[in-house]
Amino acid sequence: MTEKKDLYQEAGVDVAKGDSLVGWLQKDSSQDQHRFGEIVSGIGGFSGLFRPNFGTMKDPLLVTGTDGVGTKVLLGLESDQLEGLGQDLVGMCVNDLYTIGGYPLFFLDYYATGVLDESQFKRILSGIRKGLKLSDCLLLGGETAELPGLYEKGHFDLAGFVVGVVDGETRLRPEWVKPGDALVSFASSGFHSNGYSLVRKWLKENPVDDKLLEKIMEPTKIYGEIPKIIEGLPRQSFHALANITGGGISGNLPRVLPDNVVAVIERKKVPVPDWMMGFCEQNGASFDEVEGVFNMGAGMIAAVDAGQVDKLLELAQSMGLPACEIGTIKSATGKASVQYT
Repeated sequence: MTEKKDLYQEAGVDVAKGDSLVGWLQKDSSQDQHRFGEIVSGIGGFSGLFRPNFGTMKDPLLVTGTDGVGTKVLLGLESDQLEGLGQDLVGMCVNDLYTIGGYPLFFLDYYATGVLDESQFKRILSGIRKGLKLSDCLLLGGETAELPGLYEKGHFDLAGFVVGVVDGETRLRPEWVKPGDALVSFASSGFHSNGYSLVRKWLKENPVDDKLLEKIMEPTKIYGEIPKIIEGLPRQSFHALANITGGGISGNLPRVLPDNVVAVIERKKVPVPDWMMGFCEQNGASFDEVEGVFNMGAGMIAAVDAGQVDKLLELAQSMGLPACEIGTIKSATGKASVQYT
């Protein structure tokens, strides 16, 4: 009997390898329970099922987000530092949910590559699992696509999709922000996964040592502590929260503020790591030139009732989350903006 050809494999797509990696995911999957529901069926099917249980929420609203890792993927490939990219992917998605006081429920990933590499896949997915554990979020499913011709061998791209829930009565919103509110920064772990087109340009012009490169590749901080901090404060005393991503502080903080206010920030209080500022200055860039690109050490910035700052900082410290007061909200006219003093 003539052996049947695998025409798809001859075209560069190894279905059997993809199926085996799905099996690895299913075998290693250990968590299917969440405080707000449970997985009914997940990895391996054509779709995932989640049974919600929103308990005492008076107005449960589903909240969604999607993002990728961007050109940090290229730097990860160049430096052979792939594990952190999975955490980056989760962080870039779930951190957006925290900005309205949301709780991540479940996550789906999309991994597209030229030729499916088992080791590469497992390194990425291990990082995704770590990120999901940090955010108390479940892996409900995903997609692995082998696309020869679209991606070169060894190259890949990542996308993530998250669904969460927030109580409509207590969700954070710009309308709660008022003059006199304090601005509190929650420290970043580094550049997170933003601005890497500029970072890569600088690295090509001025290479750095391995120690600094590790700091530059540090995975995105996942702010799973923030929902707990909000729960620990008096109701509606935590007013708004900005995820400082692409566009930096001045580009993101106004997105969660109402009109007719200005966020006045004391530049010296912004928790810029020495290595981050040094890297920028080595490439001829000042704080003013890059605060609209990078988070400058302030991964999240909250507007809170000034009378609750000490309690907030105490809660953050107890959870191991570095935080500091960096400014205040003042009255102004027109669209919300950022001003440094």
